[in-house]
Amino acid sequence: MKPLSKNTLWSDDFKLYDKLFFTTAFILAFFFMSHPDLWETANHSYVFLESVFSGKFMDFYEFCAAHNNTYYYINVANYNIMIYILFGLWELPVYIFNHIFNLPLNETFIIYWAKIVSVGFYIGCGYMVKKLCTELGLKESSAKMAAMFFMFNPIAFYSPMAMGQYDTLCLFFTLWALCYYVKKDMLRFSLMIGVGIVFKFFPLLILIPLILLSEKKILNIAKYGLLSLWLYIPTTLLFWGRTGNAAAFTKAMMERMFSITVDTGMRQVPLYVLIYALIVFAAFLYTPAKEKTRQYLAVYIPMVVFSLLFNYIYWHPQWLILMIPFVVITTHLLENKTPWFYMDIVMAAGFFLFALHNYSTHAGAMLFDGGLLHHLFGISATSSPAWKPLADFIVLLPYAHIWAPLMFSGAIFGNIIFKLPLGTSTLSDRLTDKDKYDKLPDKVFLYGIFVIGFIGLWVAPSLLELINAIGLI
Repeated sequence: MKPLSKNTLWSDDFKLYDKLFFTTAFILAFFFMSHPDLWETANHSYVFLESVFSGKFMDFYEFCAAHNNTYYYINVANYNIMIYILFGLWELPVYIFNHIFNLPLNETFIIYWAKIVSVGFYIGCGYMVKKLCTELGLKESSAKMAAMFFMFNPIAFYSPMAMGQYDTLCLFFTLWALCYYVKKDMLRFSLMIGVGIVFKFFPLLILIPLILLSEKKILNIAKYGLLSLWLYIPTTLLFWGRTGNAAAFTKAMMERMFSITVDTGMRQVPLYVLIYALIVFAAFLYTPAKEKTRQYLAVYIPMVVFSLLFNYIYWHPQWLILMIPFVVITTHLLENKTPWFYMDIVMAAGFFLFALHNYSTHAGAMLFDGGLLHHLFGISATSSPAWKPLADFIVLLPYAHIWAPLMFSGAIFGNIIFKLPLGTSTLSDRLTDKDKYDKLPDKVFLYGIFVIGFIGLWVAPSLLELINAIGLI
């Protein structure tokens, strides 16, 4: 029987006060912050249960569009049916309880009940980061520390914990799939990443270059590519023509990849698609000489694909959790991690400045309106006539519109360029001498990244926004 310590994510050198600090951060974020998207999906999933038990399963999307109920949601059901099945199964005990005692849906409760799914898969992602790191050759203790750096990375933490978003679902299965990829189990890799695709299409972007890196024969490439669609095709065909606006929603999301173009003189070429095509072809051309290089590319390629995607499309803040495990894992595979811990803070600063400026009504104090401050005490920033979003103040900072993209894009290209594999090493390790840097424990950097990045750059200014809105300052 394995020791209990091996089944936890806590780093081996974490003391009781470390566990209390990060557990408290988890609990406070869970109860005091949430985005209306989660509320909508929780209610859509409850409508899904009503459609199933009324014998009208196939009418679910039409029921949501008709909105013949009192539940809160602005948008129709836009996702693949698997999301509503998953959340519906989780909400089934609530549905049964309400019908036994003839109770109406308590929408406040269902938000927190549904958030358990997002957060549960987030914790699962942490375990998958640890598992992937051990598959890549890191010691158990180092793999645990990498998992902690992922869990408390400000950008990753913000998505499920502050916003309550559920991109953790597709990320969990993507990370699980990569554990098979590292072991050269292409069959399970394709099948598992196929589960992630039904939640969000993003895993498809890394599936293609990774298959081409390992397989050069066309029939094998086609086989694994089709296997990855084993769940998406039947669930899509099942409701073909019955999903209302969902198809248009997906199309609009995918078209973002084509919105940034470069002028070639005769025509406009979508920049990200061009770069992505080159990455795909490079993966098809290249056969790693050493197994260690192939394994490293299993996390480096996803980092490059997702990082460039979020550099060249107009992203939603919750999506960026998808690139963070790969930023973290590649850092922890380096001999000298110290410079990259500072880079994490730079990336977080660029991210939050951009998010708070461009999503002024969705990224700041508004998230407290979905938490206990509002549900218990009626405190609301966005309903106050005195409310001013942080964007109104950010524009007053000299050159803030330049700082944010500079820090964010600089961190992205820094990761891509300097983590480039060169033989059995990387450009970063060839350039640096770790003995020249401060010899601080990794735990100190973990605290610094989380406290500066999340508490300092998001919690503090967002709380000030809330306090200003309700007239306390």
